[in-house]
Amino acid sequence: MTTRARQASRQRLDLVITRLDTIAAGHADPLTPGEAGHYAAIIRTYRADADRATHDRHRVAIARDAATRRLRAAEATIRELEGDLAALRQTTTKEN
Repeated sequence: MTTRARQASRQRLDLVITRLDTIAAGHADPLTPGEAGHYAAIIRTYRADADRATHDRHRVAIARDAATRRLRAAEATIRELEGDLAALRQTTTKEN
């Protein structure tokens, strides 16, 4: 979901909350059945978008952790190879 889509979803939700707050304060007429259904759909959509965003952040965290593990393994391999190279150089130097 793009930033613009998230902002639009959040703005729709904010309008719903404002309308419901106004009704709760007694400053507006109650919702009509059509409005109630429309507002419920906006809330469900926002909740689904939020769930999807949470899932996406979780996937990114998992991928980042996996990449970190691969990087650490590669660094360990490099250290081992450097040790092997140093040992080989010492052996070569002693033979000459």
